[in-house]
Amino acid sequence: MNIRKTCLLIGLAAVISTPSVNAEDKAWYVGINVSETDLDSINTNSTSQVGGVTRRIGIDTDSDTGFGITLGRNLFTSDNGNTLSVELNYSESDHDLENLRFMNNSFLASEGRGAGSAEVETVQARLKYQFDLGAFKPYLGVGIGQSDLSVEAIYGGSIGSTPGTQPPFATGSDSATSFELRAGLAYQLTDSLDAFIEYTTNDVDDIEFSRTGGGPGGLATTTQEGDFEFDSLSLGINFRF
Repeated sequence: MNIRKTCLLIGLAAVISTPSVNAEDKAWYVGINVSETDLDSINTNSTSQVGGVTRRIGIDTDSDTGFGITLGRNLFTSDNGNTLSVELNYSESDHDLENLRFMNNSFLASEGRGAGSAEVETVQARLKYQFDLGAFKPYLGVGIGQSDLSVEAIYGGSIGSTPGTQPPFATGSDSATSFELRAGLAYQLTDSLDAFIEYTTNDVDDIEFSRTGGGPGGLATTTQEGDFEFDSLSLGINFRF
């Protein structure tokens, strides 16, 4: 993980220091995409103990159709047509709870024992290097930015109540640094329009939310902390101007 972070930071620093020379006439572009996003299990531990026990919560969700929008600019075009670009990207996906795991117990949504959602919004600065193979243009990219996670889950005895009112429940939102790797293939439709397919994977560190429920000393609230990942397969278009 440290090697990945170092590579991303070096790459984005290179963007800042790269002069805008030999850029194409249509250097700017706007992209939109739809994606199938898979949010990996969110596994957390409480930052404090209740009755001498560290509370563990895991959240499993479904995959969801998300969307994204990108503003980009070609910084440099080499003699062979390869381009270096910088982008600002926003993406969002909303996932339904499939299972909440508290300690050694599972609360499956399919059995009516758990319900809720986890929403992820991400804003990133990206660096993209694209290879010119004629109409087909494969590319690789890295990104760094911020992901916001919002959790709203009820389980066990809280089923049937309003979220956040009857314990036990897990709720809250937090922002954390996210790191992205991606690979894609663009196809040039016209001088101004590209279609693309791409795969991205994101690591998000140190996200927090709260859990309220019973414990050895009665009702207690703990702060849950953990990391998570999400992967997306996207289809989209870029319009150049």
